[in-house]
Amino acid sequence: MQFIVFLIFAAVLTGMYLGIRRQWAAPGLIAGIGALGSIVTMILFMLSRDTSVAYALLAGTVIGSLFAVATLSVAWYFHSNEVRAVHTGHEAAEVGYE
Repeated sequence: MQFIVFLIFAAVLTGMYLGIRRQWAAPGLIAGIGALGSIVTMILFMLSRDTSVAYALLAGTVIGSLFAVATLSVAWYFHSNEVRAVHTGHEAAEVGYE
């Protein structure tokens, strides 16, 4: 059970990253759904390890939030650089299409 929940957790983070990078929806919506999904799956992961409910809620919320923030930070950084490169015209020079 732990492995399945951890795979779902990884899928949520990957979906959140790709959603931000590919602009599948509004960034706030993706961030909210992704963070909530990350927290819920981490709580379920903690519960599958036979921890107490209070510990699972506390640790799952903290760890899920940290992973969500880290994923959003990386996605937003690369997305911002990509948008900046397109607007300044550097993308054509970097690829070699001048």
